[in-house]
Amino acid sequence: MNKFTKFLLSTAIIASIGYGSYYAYTALTTSQPKAVVQQQAPTVSVFVAQDKEIYPEVSFVAKIESQDKVDLRARVTGFLQERLFNEGDVVEAGQPLFIIEKVNFEARVREAEANLAKAEAQSVNAKSQYERTKTLYKTKDVSAAKLDETLAAYDTAKAAVSQTKANLDLAKKDLEYTIIKSPMSGKIGESKFSVGELIGPDSGVLATIVKINPIDAVFSVSENEMLSLNKQVRSGTSMNDVKVRFYTADGEEYPEKGRLSFVDNRLDEAMNTLKIKASFPNPNGQLISGQYGRIVLTGKQTVTDLVIPMRAVQRDMLGAFVYVVGSDNIVQKREIKTGLELSNFDIIVLDGLKVGERVVIEGFQKIQPNIPVNPTVVDLNAVAPETAQN
Repeated sequence: MNKFTKFLLSTAIIASIGYGSYYAYTALTTSQPKAVVQQQAPTVSVFVAQDKEIYPEVSFVAKIESQDKVDLRARVTGFLQERLFNEGDVVEAGQPLFIIEKVNFEARVREAEANLAKAEAQSVNAKSQYERTKTLYKTKDVSAAKLDETLAAYDTAKAAVSQTKANLDLAKKDLEYTIIKSPMSGKIGESKFSVGELIGPDSGVLATIVKINPIDAVFSVSENEMLSLNKQVRSGTSMNDVKVRFYTADGEEYPEKGRLSFVDNRLDEAMNTLKIKASFPNPNGQLISGQYGRIVLTGKQTVTDLVIPMRAVQRDMLGAFVYVVGSDNIVQKREIKTGLELSNFDIIVLDGLKVGERVVIEGFQKIQPNIPVNPTVVDLNAVAPETAQN
C-alpha cells in the first residue's frame, strides 16, 4: 500500500468518527426535554387594612418657656459686698440675693435726718416771727410789708421741711436698694458679677430668675393643622378638654399631665400659624426653659378611622402612596391621602385605600408595580383604644 492510499484511508476513518460523534450528540440532546427556567415570585409581608377605634391625637414640636422671667439689676451704685445664693438655686420671693456696701447710704440717711431737723427748727422760728409780726400789725406797730415778709419766710420754711422730708425718703429708699431681693419665686441663674466689683444701674443684668413651676410648652399650629385637629377632636369634645402630654427629645414621656392654657386670638400673618401654650406642673424643675420636645394632644372620646402603620407609607414627588397586593397577587402602586400621625406610629388614611385591601409592609426592595409576589399576611395585633394613647 502506497502513501497516497494510506492518506485516503486515514481521512475516511477520521471523517466517519466525526460524523458519528455529531449524530450521537444530536440524538442525545434532542431526545431529552428542554429545561424551563422560571423566576420565583418574591415574598413580601402584607397586612389587611382595617378600621380602628382610636383616640384622635396630633403632635407638634414644642419649646419649654418660663411663664415669668426677671432680670435683676442694681438701682444704686456701690461695691458688691455679699452674694447670698448659689448659682442655680431655687429662691423664694423676697429672699435677699445681693448686698451693696451700705456705709455711704447710711451716712446720707443721717445727713438727710439732720437737714430735716434743721428745717423743722427754722420752720418753728419762722412761725413765731410771723405770729409776733401779726400781733404788732394789729396795733399798727409794723407795716403790712413787714407782715408779708414774715409770712413769706414762714411759708419758705415749711416748704424746706417738705423738701428735706422728701430727701430723707430718697436716702432711705437708696439704703433699702442696697439689698437686692428676689421679686418672685423661681430658679436663679449665673451671677454676672463677683463680690468686690463696682455695680450700678448701668452695669446691666446681675442675674436672671425664671419661674419653673408651673412651666409652659409653647408650640405653633398651622391653619390646616388647626382645621384638621378641630375635625379630629370631635364628638362634643372642646379644645380645652383634650389630654395634653409632653415628650422630651429622647422620646421619654414627662410624668406630669398638662392642660391647654393659652390659644392666641389671631394667626401669625408671616408664618400663617397659631400660637398655643400648654401649662405643666414642674415641681422638681425637670423641664428647663429653652428645652425642646414634642407635645401630643389627644381627644378623650374614641373615633373610628382607617389606620395603617406609618412604615407602610412611601413618598415620592407626587405625595404619599402604598403598595397594594390584589387578589391576583399583582403589586399595584396606590396614591393615598393621609391625615393625622398618631403617637404610636400609625397614620390615618383619608382617601385612596379601602378596608380589607392587602398592603405591603415589608420587602419594598424586592418589588415594583405590576409584578407578581408571594404575599405573607402579618397580624398587626390591633392596639386597643386605651393603649393607643401611649
